[in-house]
Amino acid sequence: MVLLLAALVGCRTGSPMPTLPVPEREARASAEAALARTRPSEPTEILFGFRVREADLRLGGRGIARMEPPYRVRLDLFSGGGETIFQAALVEGSLRIPPWAPRELAPPPALLWAAFGVFRPDPDLDFCEGRKGSENGLALHYGGQDDLELRFLIEGGHLSRAELMKDGHLVEEVDLLLDEDTGSVLETVYRNHALFLELTFSLESVENGASFPAGIWYPGR
Repeated sequence: MVLLLAALVGCRTGSPMPTLPVPEREARASAEAALARTRPSEPTEILFGFRVREADLRLGGRGIARMEPPYRVRLDLFSGGGETIFQAALVEGSLRIPPWAPRELAPPPALLWAAFGVFRPDPDLDFCEGRKGSENGLALHYGGQDDLELRFLIEGGHLSRAELMKDGHLVEEVDLLLDEDTGSVLETVYRNHALFLELTFSLESVENGASFPAGIWYPGR
């Protein structure tokens, strides 16, 4: 990508991503297309199984995500015995977590959206560059705040990976297993390297329906 030096301020290079630069106009157009293609379009309920792995913990159960436009998602995780072990709501870029819930189970907003296949860079970060690797893969880089950088890999128009870099080091990441025909998310793996934590979502069902009650966007109330 052809970039002026000023556009590189706050952007760093870290873990392997596509390395061939592409023109800025092309990269920005691809970003806009990915935003439009992956944003929530109707109220959707997603059921999934989950697994948590930490240094001294192994835990599994089932979860439910309720999503609706423009950008709202409510996440609930339940143990194998049906006990609620985590709740959170993400409204635009505002992450709402009850005081009792383990905050480490919630990725930062851009990565939480990525966990559901939604491409939504933090608005506080600036577009840095786009780089091409495989025939249909494009990495989009955003940075400029507190030595943070977000990287997104778009393949076939769908989000397949997201990375959070700090001071040039990979600190958190999301990997998506996509359906080859539809591009829908079949499995999500979130890793927080600082906490040695791995959280996996495995899709069970997706159902579209009516809008959700307004109260669900305020967990813990």
